[in-house]
Amino acid sequence: MKGGADMKRIVLLAALLIMAGLFSTVIAAGPPETKARNAFKMIQSQADANKDGKLSTAECMAIYKDKELAKKNCTFWDANKDGFITEDEYVKQGANIGNRKRR
Repeated sequence: MKGGADMKRIVLLAALLIMAGLFSTVIAAGPPETKARNAFKMIQSQADANKDGKLSTAECMAIYKDKELAKKNCTFWDANKDGFITEDEYVKQGANIGNRKRR
């Protein structure tokens, strides 16, 4: 089953990278919120182990092999620093990436 876990990790990392790319190329009108919400739902469907509708820090960190990168990214996406990443936080933080790129 290790191969399945590796494939799951690859899919989730790809989704995160795609979202980073979407937000880094955002136009002046702002980020595509619908795409961000859909990406979060895809990540959530694979990584939300307890199906509570949000990602805990542990669930987020399980996506990554590199634990330093995991800590950095999972901390970033947890905007209010409560230990969970919600859909709204994911969208908000993605918009923040887009705003930084435009400056």
